[in-house]
Amino acid sequence: MISYQKAQLEGLSQRDLIVMCYKGTVKYLNDARQRLESGDGEAFSDQIEKAHRVIFHLYTTLDMQQGGEIAQKLADIYAYLINQIYLLNATKNLDIVDSINRIMNTLREGWEGIDPKAVTAATDNRSKQRSATQQVVSLQI
Repeated sequence: MISYQKAQLEGLSQRDLIVMCYKGTVKYLNDARQRLESGDGEAFSDQIEKAHRVIFHLYTTLDMQQGGEIAQKLADIYAYLINQIYLLNATKNLDIVDSINRIMNTLREGWEGIDPKAVTAATDNRSKQRSATQQVVSLQI
């Protein structure tokens, strides 16, 4: 099963991997909500940590030089989301889940509107980032 998942990820464009990260974060946050509502605080924290790792990965793999103003704006959004994750974990306020999910879904929709070939061409020299993104996405499958 692992080699099938790896092969599946290797066939995806950079854009599709990023979209999967956004979808995975939303899934983890929705799972966290369910865990908290069922009284399982430990599983809630585990799901929050998974969402945090994905957002942190997205933040740390931004290419600030090549991405310019867009990368800086994404960095600001990701930093805000990371802070919201910390606040969610501390307060257990589920309204924060809705807020984060709205932002993640908006970002996902934006990336889905980009031609995957354009993203791949712009990031061909970033094989380390692609490999790291594939590792993060494989955690979600």
